[in-house]
Amino acid sequence: MSSVAFLLLSKLMEFTERDYLEEEVRVEVTGRSVKVPLHEGITELSRGAEYIIPRWLALALEKDGVVRIRGEELSIEKLSSIVYNEEALVKKLQLTKLPRFFYLLNKKYIDALKEKLTASADISLLEEYKHREDLFFTIARLRVKKLLNFILLAGLPQEIADKLSEEEKMLYNSLKSVLDSWMKSLGLEKA
Repeated sequence: MSSVAFLLLSKLMEFTERDYLEEEVRVEVTGRSVKVPLHEGITELSRGAEYIIPRWLALALEKDGVVRIRGEELSIEKLSSIVYNEEALVKKLQLTKLPRFFYLLNKKYIDALKEKLTASADISLLEEYKHREDLFFTIARLRVKKLLNFILLAGLPQEIADKLSEEEKMLYNSLKSVLDSWMKSLGLEKA
């Protein structure tokens, strides 16, 4: 891959990560009450209450033990179900709907497990880490194959586009542009 293409993809991924961090999420205050800056001004988050705040702030507060982000984690069972559905839909070129930032959410969770593993030699954590990593890789592999097929075919139907994560949309558009440019440069586009 050329350095220009790599740089472009890196920048596009940075923008996707920024959108991920700016997305609003629901949190439950499980620790001390704390004052935080929000769009409305300084707001006090009270213990036991739920709020909607930007993910970047939620992650910082979660790290400090102040809040718990609601609905973020995909269980092993949910990931297994996605793998099963993706494998069942391979020949039909269909996709299951993924959360908006599926890959970044899973990467965050796997990275957190890895961090816990460095602090503790818990065998159950190691097994969960390996299982999650395998499921995550399988989902990505199956879905990227399908995206490549859509790039080579007539295009991406809207019902399929609606099932893509933000990371997959970025990948699809990038690869489609590269392929279209390559075909045009060789005179291979259809009139």
